[in-house]
Amino acid sequence: MTARLVLELGIGAPLTVLLSQEQSVKIGRNPDNDLIIHDEHASRFHAEVYFESGTFFLKNHSKNNGTRLNGSRISEDVALINQCKINIGSAQIRFETSSIVIDDSSKTIPDLSLQEEEKEPKSDPFITQFLHDELSLLFSYVADSVLENNPRDLVEKALRILLKRTQAEKVGFLSLDTTEFLLKQVLPADTKLDLVLSKTLTNEAVAREKTVWLLQEQVGIEADSLRSMKDAVCLLVKCKPPGSDVENIMGAVHLYNSRKFFTFKDVRFTEFLVDCLANSLHVLRLRRALEADNNRFKLIEEKGKELIIGSSRLVVKMKQEIQRVALRNAPVLIIGDSGVGKELVALELHNKGLRKAEPMVSVNCATISPGLADAELFGNEKGAYTGADRANTGYFQQADDGILFLDEVGELSLDCQAKLLRTLETGKIRPLRGKEINVNVRVISATNRDLQKEVDEGRFREDLFYRLNACVIKVPALRERLEDLPELVDFFLNRFSVEYRKRFSPSVEVLEKLKKYHWPGNIRQLKSVLESGVNRAESETLMAEDIDIPTNDSSGGELPKTIKLAEVEAWAIKIALERNGWNQTQASKILGIHRETLMDKIKKYKIEKKIPKTT
Repeated sequence: MTARLVLELGIGAPLTVLLSQEQSVKIGRNPDNDLIIHDEHASRFHAEVYFESGTFFLKNHSKNNGTRLNGSRISEDVALINQCKINIGSAQIRFETSSIVIDDSSKTIPDLSLQEEEKEPKSDPFITQFLHDELSLLFSYVADSVLENNPRDLVEKALRILLKRTQAEKVGFLSLDTTEFLLKQVLPADTKLDLVLSKTLTNEAVAREKTVWLLQEQVGIEADSLRSMKDAVCLLVKCKPPGSDVENIMGAVHLYNSRKFFTFKDVRFTEFLVDCLANSLHVLRLRRALEADNNRFKLIEEKGKELIIGSSRLVVKMKQEIQRVALRNAPVLIIGDSGVGKELVALELHNKGLRKAEPMVSVNCATISPGLADAELFGNEKGAYTGADRANTGYFQQADDGILFLDEVGELSLDCQAKLLRTLETGKIRPLRGKEINVNVRVISATNRDLQKEVDEGRFREDLFYRLNACVIKVPALRERLEDLPELVDFFLNRFSVEYRKRFSPSVEVLEKLKKYHWPGNIRQLKSVLESGVNRAESETLMAEDIDIPTNDSSGGELPKTIKLAEVEAWAIKIALERNGWNQTQASKILGIHRETLMDKIKKYKIEKKIPKTT
């Protein structure tokens, strides 16, 4: 016989206790009891339920307040029948028995489905009963998560704690967030269990929007990993963003055991830790987004201050062009190499234009997933695609009455280009599965590609190119404005002086060394070189040896004699790769470009790693 006690009324924990034929269940106020009742009329050891001769019996141990069964006070041991009520003080406990359900796989699991809706207790005192070690695990995880910058490591830390605390044979995490790269982790990796994360449990948890515990829920068992499991639990990793009434489901945590059942405390501890994981993942996402925005606008100290540093002829001419174009409403195309500061030009256009009091929304088109480009730019209604559990306001609506800055616009797909052209021509957008909406947005775009060449090769729409090309601003490369180097160096060193609380200044030799370099990564690379020099410097004055940039006699190759930009760029990429052991991520950081851009250029220039010949 399978039976359990369910706490219906009053304050106590756990809410459900499975009864065993081998061991009695103690009920009372003392924390050592199996079912703890928080009531002034409950004795320290109040009652007991035990099994004998095929029947569960209730025994009273309280001399003062007594125990009632179905409203009547008992004076001797009484047999329990299905759905009878045990009353201790203001607490009411229901006794349930169930039959055994055998599925097609001949696996036996208890059918503990409830006969009626369980009533919620007034509060959940379970947290007060955590052992010191359990609380330490939770606090330790929260503290560690503050310092963690990788979502995969955050998940792994949580899984390792669950594996140890619950003694599960296997634990796993499956991402259910369509905006993130698919993340799936299972521990331990070397387990011999033939197991994958059950789709049955995941779907059941998502459908019910709550924890699904195989022992306590009637879950259909398909021909998947549940067949070999004695017990399994699936918990949703979800959080409610500030100001939102909808919870975002980020993923699901699974626990499996083929030898024994999980306890109520195992599941409740897991729920608390999963809540910590959900909040940590959400905070990490917000922090990374904030850091990304901060990096994009790091050169800005205050609104209205001059953003573009330099007084060379080319920079003065560009500033005059910005002043003239800013007062118009036509689209603007900003062209220039990677790292020259095209976004700062867009910000100047915004600050000096007619829409300076309205929002400016910046979008890096290279980071938009092709499959979600329409939803991100134009928005979507709830249910527009798999995983769209709520309506989304696209970038165009966010920038309404203001400016939308499309950085790396040449990365947009042809399909998305067609919809962008329609919006520019009609001033209307249509969210996925939504109605047409009027928007008043000035589009400023930027690219480091030759869009005319992209048009000729069929990768960019000609009609969109002419539409974006109404006003063009070219941002000069750093090698074309080397006379601005002293101003730029002073600007960056002033910022580093504030950050490091130490005054830095360049020596004459440093400026001379910087002027001799060709700067393929432009201002972004200059900033990186100076920051490295600041960290390397032993005094407040930067010396030539503190600045690490290639010279003509550097190992790894000489600067080509020709002055063609493509050859210089290919040479710089090759040097960066060789000096970093062909690690593309590190090389892209030194060059000041995205890793995807670096990969494109490696293919473009047919740069290959030379493998030394062996004898």
